[in-house]
Amino acid sequence: MIKWGLTFKAGGACLALMAGLLFVTPNLERLAGGKAYGPFVPNIIDGDTLGNGTERFRLVGVDACEIGQPIQFPDQDGELNCGYFARAFVKEFIGNQEVVCFDQGVRSYDRIVARCFVDAAWPTMQTDIGAFAIYSGWAVPTEHAGDLFKMRYLMEYMSAQLARRGAWNGSSVLPAVWRAANG
Repeated sequence: MIKWGLTFKAGGACLALMAGLLFVTPNLERLAGGKAYGPFVPNIIDGDTLGNGTERFRLVGVDACEIGQPIQFPDQDGELNCGYFARAFVKEFIGNQEVVCFDQGVRSYDRIVARCFVDAAWPTMQTDIGAFAIYSGWAVPTEHAGDLFKMRYLMEYMSAQLARRGAWNGSSVLPAVWRAANG
């Protein structure tokens, strides 16, 4: 008889294998979108928005915790700011590295909706900033991820939930729900 723990581990191994296969995507730059911006060292505005001094880039297919959105962790007294964690994790992932962003041809609140990558010389699935934001548990995928990236983003989302990373380790609402209730 197989125990639940073993089944869970086997499922996790399959999930990891599928995610690994998606890391090997050749010529991702061609698949990532339109006009390229960069390379530049970004200003991290929040968990799903980067700036380069003149433009702001909204990560396509990603919805991160908002600045001011509360979160409660089981081992903490009081609420913390979920959006600060989202921004901090993206900032840590990028560090002082240059990024390149590919315009997706859409605008959102005066922001260029883009797919952005660390390591401007060779954009890959491993350097997709949106995928990292979701993997870290401080963002969720949206329906706008695009076919190539949608499966990857959903796998990162499930992985973050199962591992209870980021906001999945606390008590909060989805960013869209919080925005709807708080304007």
